[in-house]
Amino acid sequence: MKRYLVLGCTAALLTATPALAASSDNSVTKSSNPTVAAVDDSVDPALMKMHVDQLKGKDIYGAKGENMAEIEDVVRYDNKLYAVIDVDHTVDVSDKDVVLPLNKLHMKGDKVTLNMTEQQLQGLEKWQKGRYETVKGKGPLSELSH
Repeated sequence: MKRYLVLGCTAALLTATPALAASSDNSVTKSSNPTVAAVDDSVDPALMKMHVDQLKGKDIYGAKGENMAEIEDVVRYDNKLYAVIDVDHTVDVSDKDVVLPLNKLHMKGDKVTLNMTEQQLQGLEKWQKGRYETVKGKGPLSELSH
């Protein structure tokens, strides 16, 4: 009799364990995923308050404070905003511009920062003039991003 009781309790425990694990995993997933998605998909609000002309010519600094690149322009593709980045901005004539989703850039004080290495930055997609729509207008990016 004890044997059946132990087997019954063990079976009940094993059956309930996945349900308990799933419910606790779901609650963690539900509370953490929307935050991560919002951070990954949204552009820094400080950048969205800026005008295109304010961003053009701004230097981009790396995680260690090094000057890595310069913003040449702001463009749109498939309703998403991108920065055209001059990765060899040490000379006036650029021979290597890349596009970077604007949500990868962040404002720290008055500096635009990027959490990438120079090698990663140079490995990004090259800017293609006819592929992207230039963002024009005098208002903040938040008004021009639609």
